[in-house]
Amino acid sequence: MIFKLHAVYGEWLLRDFRWDFVVDDLKGARLFLLNEDSTHAELVAMAQEDYNLDMRSVTVEISYSLPAEMMMTPSSPPIHVTSDRQVRNLLEILKTHRVCLCVSSRSKVETVSEKREEAGDNDEAGEWEEDVGDNDEAGEWEEDVGDNDEADECFEDVGDNESVEDENQDGEEENGRRKMGRRMLITLLLVKRIRMVGLQSLWKGSR
Repeated sequence: MIFKLHAVYGEWLLRDFRWDFVVDDLKGARLFLLNEDSTHAELVAMAQEDYNLDMRSVTVEISYSLPAEMMMTPSSPPIHVTSDRQVRNLLEILKTHRVCLCVSSRSKVETVSEKREEAGDNDEAGEWEEDVGDNDEAGEWEEDVGDNDEADECFEDVGDNESVEDENQDGEEENGRRKMGRRMLITLLLVKRIRMVGLQSLWKGSR
C-alpha cells in the first residue's frame, strides 16, 4: 500500500499555550510516497534530498500534529518521528486520517551545546547530592551533640546523687570540681568537632 504524505518545511512555535508550525514559504511543500516497509532513515533521506539540507552541519527533524479528534488537549505537543516504530505509527494513522508532515532542521552546533548544558545540569545534581551528604554529616554531628547532652545529664545525676549521699562540705566541693571538669571536657570535644566540620565545608567550597 502506498501512502501519499504532504510535507512542509518550517519550525514549531508555542503561542498562547498552543503549538503552531510556521511554514517557510521560500522552501515550499513536497510530496512523499511511503509504503508499509518504509524506515525512518529513508524518510530522513527524502527530506534531506528534497530540501537540499547539508547533513554535515544540520540535524533533520520530522514531526506532525495529531488529528484534532486524537488530541488529548489543544496544547498537545507535536509527535516527533525518531525511529522505525514511529514511522509505523504514522502510517497507521494515515490509513484513517490526513496528516501533514513537518520538516525542520537544527544546527549540530546547537545540539552539541544543549548536550553540554544537560551535562552541566547533571554535574549540579551531583554537587547537590554531595550537599545532601554534608547535611547527613551535620545530622550525625547533631546526634553526637545530643549524645553529649545526655552524657552531661548523666554526669549531673551522678553528681546530684553523690552530693545527697555526702554530707561533708569538702565532698560537695570535690563533686562540684568533677562536674566542672567533665563539662569542660565535653565543651572542648564539641569545639573540636565544630572546627572539623567548618574546615570540611570550606575545603568542599574551594573545590
